[in-house]
Amino acid sequence: MACGIYSMKGTIPAHIKSISISPIKNESTEFAVVDLVGESINTQMISENILKLTGQDEAHSQLDIIIKSVTDMPYTYSLNTTESEHVDEWKITIRAQVTWSDLKNDELLVDRQLSSFGIYGTGVDISSDGIDNDSDGLTDDEDSDEFGSPRESAVRIAVEKITELIINEITSTW
Repeated sequence: MACGIYSMKGTIPAHIKSISISPIKNESTEFAVVDLVGESINTQMISENILKLTGQDEAHSQLDIIIKSVTDMPYTYSLNTTESEHVDEWKITIRAQVTWSDLKNDELLVDRQLSSFGIYGTGVDISSDGIDNDSDGLTDDEDSDEFGSPRESAVRIAVEKITELIINEITSTW
């Protein structure tokens, strides 16, 4: 006879059936990221059916997100013919403060600073840059999420990653 270990870790508290997502606050200079994160969070919550999305008055819990920063930093360099450094790849990083509160028990469930990134090159199209833009081991034609202009695609990739991190924080709280 096989025995197993039973664990409650990774489940949402039983009394929490709904969530209200506050308007996302932005402390960065990248204004479009707020809308992208908001759309992505709403889409993920609905498609994965994690918790019922409701207004704050009816919600059992509340999710607050503050976009703290969106930064572009050189990621890889090469030497050009004049022996000066040239940036080949850039890394865009999104940092967000995420708070998830239990409104029923007046308790803070999650209070974390999360970050995600996307990599982009200096070319015209991310689908032919030869870069693993989201660090999933796939490049260009092999990777379904590498398309469009490099920076915009890297932002989209970083938004998708931060959404996954936020969803994971909610679903692995207990």
